Parts: sequence; structure tokens; C-alpha cells
Amino acid sequence: MDNVAPVRALNRRSTQLLQIGFVVLAVGVFLAIVGLLLVSIPLIPTQHSLFVPYDLFFKFVFFLGLIVVVAGIALAFRAVTRRKENDLALLTGEIMGQSGYFDGRYSFIRNINRPGLGYIDAVLVGPPGALVFRIVDNVGVFANEGGNWLKQNANGEWIPFQINPTKEAVDDIQALRQYLVREKLNEIPVFGIIVFTAEIHDSSVAEKDPVVPISHLSDLVQILGQQYLVKQDRIPQQVVTELRRLLLDD
Repeated sequence: MDNVAPVRALNRRSTQLLQIGFVVLAVGVFLAIVGLLLVSIPLIPTQHSLFVPYDLFFKFVFFLGLIVVVAGIALAFRAVTRRKENDLALLTGEIMGQSGYFDGRYSFIRNINRPGLGYIDAVLVGPPGALVFRIVDNVGVFANEGGNWLKQNANGEWIPFQINPTKEAVDDIQALRQYLVREKLNEIPVFGIIVFTAEIHDSSVAEKDPVVPISHLSDLVQILGQQYLVKQDRIPQQVVTELRRLLLDD
């Protein structure tokens, strides 16, 4: 099983975003300088009837330039800080590879972040279809009923969990399904799973009718055997290869 990330695609998009950020920054600086100069050194006398709208317009240009400068800096910052690895997904892929269950027909693609799809922790691609992973490392005692999550606090009281892994997983599943429809690969079945990377004694989950299956790393293959791996020839290997290429953007 391959345990890979679309590094080249992520690097390319970061470079493109950085270039866009610099262009936006340059435009903002230009607008700010023009606005400031034409307000400081007006081209028409203050007594002119058009001076007030002239002054307001170029003050607007100056402040617009400042806003565009901030936007350019934000884009550049986003480009250089864009995450290129998901350590939890990397760990999950390594554990799955060590299980010896997944052969060369499978690819575990982590840290997917692409236009039209959004961010997904990881997707396992293989003959059974596509399996979307929502991976969390929270510790504690949790309860999941349907799509609702609770966590036990230090006093033993049940309080809402600060995140909702089920909703996030469902959103990712739907996003991938819609993306595959647009790419004319709608014959690929899409499944999902929530994986806790902490040990069972550090992170226990009481389940009741979960919308998305829940697993710890230690029993992941067993849980997948009840869902994703029940039928292992849903799609031909040619389609598996096409999906892998699509998500990696080779």
C-alpha cells in the first residue's frame, strides 16, 4: 500500500498563491501611493467646485489601497504557512501499512487540499472504493449518538464536544462524492470513517447508532471489515488508478 501525499500539487498551489499575493500587494501599494500623493498634492485648487469630490475619491483610493495591501499580505502568509503534511494521517497510513492487509492495489492519500474539493485528512483508494478519513487525536471519554458528540469533563459531567467529527466526516464524504460526479467518476462508492489515534485506554468512545463508523488505530482493519472491506471488488483497478491520479494530481 502506498502512503503518499500530493506534495507536488500542494507546492505548486502554494507557489501560485504566493505569486497572486505579491501581485495583489503590488496593486495595493500602487493604489495607496497614488491616493496619498494626489491627496497631499492636489491637482486642482481647493477653491474649485470639484475639489471636495476629488479629495474624497482619492482618499477612498488610498484606503482601498491599504485594504488591498492587507489582502496581499494575507495571501502571501497563507501561501508560506500552508500545511504540507498531516502527521496524524501519516501515522495512520504507517499503521495500516504495517498491518499487512493492504496490498499494492491500495493507496492511502493523505493531506488532500485542492480546489473544488477542499481539505480532507486522507482517502484510502482501492478496489472497494474510496474511504474518507477524519482523524482526531483527542483523549478522554466520549459519547456518540447518531451525529451528536459529548465529552466527559473532570467532574464526570457530559458536555458538548468542541468538535463534531461526524459532521466533518459527512461534509468530507459529500464533498468527495460531488467532486467525483464533476470528474465523471460517480461510479466510485465513497465511504467514511472516524479514527482516534490515541490508545483505547486514553480515548474511549461509547457509541449508539453512529452515522459514520468510529475506530481506534488498533482495531481499524477489524472495523473496516464490517463496512468498506465487505466487498473488495466494487471498482476495477483501472478506475482505482484514475482516482489515485486525480487525488494526487500527478
